[in-house]
Amino acid sequence: MAGWVTGWHSVDVIEPSLVCGGVACTFRHGEGQVPVNYGVQGGSPPSHQNTIELMRVFGLKVAHTRLDVSFGKGENNWKNYDAKPLQERLRKETRSFGRVLKWIYRLEFMTIFMPIEWVLKVCRFSDDFRYRMVYPLVALFFGTGNQTPQVSAGVIARVFLDKSLAIFDYDPDYLLNQTPTNIAFDDLASFYEKMKKSIEANKHCCFHLGQQVKSMDRTGGKVRLTVEASPQVWRAGSDQLGGQYPIKAGGERCSPEHAAAEAKSVSMAWAEAGLAEGQEKVMEYDEVIMCCPANVSRKLLGKGAGFWERWVLSSVKYFYDLTITHTDTEYMQRHNDVDDKAIYFIKTYDQQPDSLEMGFELTAYQPQLKPLREAGQRIYQTIYLDKDRSELWTANDLDSSKVIDRAWWSAFSHTYKHFRWVVPWVWTIQGYKHTWYAGSWLLFNTHDIAISSGLAVAHRLGAPYPFGENKLAAATFDTVLGAGHLRWRRKSAS
Repeated sequence: MAGWVTGWHSVDVIEPSLVCGGVACTFRHGEGQVPVNYGVQGGSPPSHQNTIELMRVFGLKVAHTRLDVSFGKGENNWKNYDAKPLQERLRKETRSFGRVLKWIYRLEFMTIFMPIEWVLKVCRFSDDFRYRMVYPLVALFFGTGNQTPQVSAGVIARVFLDKSLAIFDYDPDYLLNQTPTNIAFDDLASFYEKMKKSIEANKHCCFHLGQQVKSMDRTGGKVRLTVEASPQVWRAGSDQLGGQYPIKAGGERCSPEHAAAEAKSVSMAWAEAGLAEGQEKVMEYDEVIMCCPANVSRKLLGKGAGFWERWVLSSVKYFYDLTITHTDTEYMQRHNDVDDKAIYFIKTYDQQPDSLEMGFELTAYQPQLKPLREAGQRIYQTIYLDKDRSELWTANDLDSSKVIDRAWWSAFSHTYKHFRWVVPWVWTIQGYKHTWYAGSWLLFNTHDIAISSGLAVAHRLGAPYPFGENKLAAATFDTVLGAGHLRWRRKSAS
């Protein structure tokens, strides 16, 4: 984003993957090579207005889809579109929760630093209400997975009561009792490739794909980056833990032949850049924008990190999750309540109810896949959360012949500690020794926050904010600029 809006400067983009977009990634499936987004999918319209505006600039439109969710299974199943016995049984607690939410929202200056689990226990909510209703819903909102009980209470209240963030309206009887409209992104790889070509055309930006930064030196008023070839297994924003996965798979993308073809593509990119495995080069800059996870930034800074950089970057906690894209309808029916209407599924592990796994039907969500659904085909994605709790995962119950793709993700969690030790202090490290930071970890884990964070750095470096006419987009940008930089937008520069 920063490279796009500062196009009149000389900008280099160093990207370990062979395509731009990071976790907004796409693979091609089947004989028709249909694009399947297997990372970022979409979100609520009010909180993704910068993304919508950016796509509009490059001639793309988002699609609209319903958000029907099935939580749990059997006697613990409940839905946002069909009243279930669990909701009837917990109706009294649901009404109490509404009153508590209002107080949490009013006292946000304190509750943002409190875990939702502590608040619910103090208010004497039952285990069933916490584990079967609140925590699965919070996991849906934030993708926080198995850290859900530690999510900030103030943030949870906001996603119910702040209209710019709300996905669902709180229902006093059933907690949820509506089907909201979500947005779904089309082929994200093509979108970012189109953006890349547009940026390259102005001759002020150069992309260095298939390369990663090994270390950085910020002495002498400049920033020098030591760059090397990225790992051949790199994709979806990570090194894929060396390409090792805990489940066998029979899909074409999981074959040795596919891995060999991917490695060949990476080697060709290295050759074009004049690099080979083990070779390095040094690149010098006036300013550097770190659009990467906080733990990666901390590693690259090494001993050269300042006090606040060490404090803030080390306080962002990451967890490895595994995503499996598959066509195993029988697996989905065994582990979820599948009724041909729900497109999201949240499973609570009975043996450890504070832990969850998430899934959804891609062919009902992504616009480019709906023709497959009409033809009777189904593609699902199941997300297994927190590698350290992998003994709970049900991935081995999948039919390996129906596994299309496997991917590791490094994701941070929105625990109350994130809003205590990270968010309030990010501004202290912006611009220190000509180094700037962008990414969703500055605030919330959404695609729009990530985009806004790049626009905010560009704004600090002199570029105008491009979407000032869109009040919702500008509100998100202003929040990111204020929280991440302790600055206000120059109104004349919109």
